[in-house]
Amino acid sequence: MIKSVLFICKGNWYRSQMAAAIYNKITNSSKADSAGTYAGEPDEPEGQSLDYLFGRDYFFGIMEKNGMNIRKNVTKRLQPEMLEKYDLIISMAEEPFIPDFLKNHKKYIWWEVENPKIDDAETAEKTYNKIFNLVRDLIASNNT
Repeated sequence: MIKSVLFICKGNWYRSQMAAAIYNKITNSSKADSAGTYAGEPDEPEGQSLDYLFGRDYFFGIMEKNGMNIRKNVTKRLQPEMLEKYDLIISMAEEPFIPDFLKNHKKYIWWEVENPKIDDAETAEKTYNKIFNLVRDLIASNNT
């Protein structure tokens, strides 16, 4: 049975979007979503289309090379009530961007994936490979 998963990062414009797309592709489902703990703040806009947020195509390039087009995905802010809708909650947000309601949730898992400071080819590929391996291992270990 494919589990529903919410992937979380700080701004919901890179890591969590990438993880949800990879999960959905591998499982051939739409069971994964993404959100950001800081989305909606002045420097992390909520409701923005990803294609608006990136000046270059490295992020989209690695995704599209691997069969995923997420240019039109939009950022959204994590809300406490969202957590109950999913079987697993996986966050890559770092301190101080992890709210207590997330840290204390029984389904919460934290992955150490660095928040990219820049979007260049090396960063995009490195981040993609790390997240792909984590998602693949998650699916294999949880029979999702």
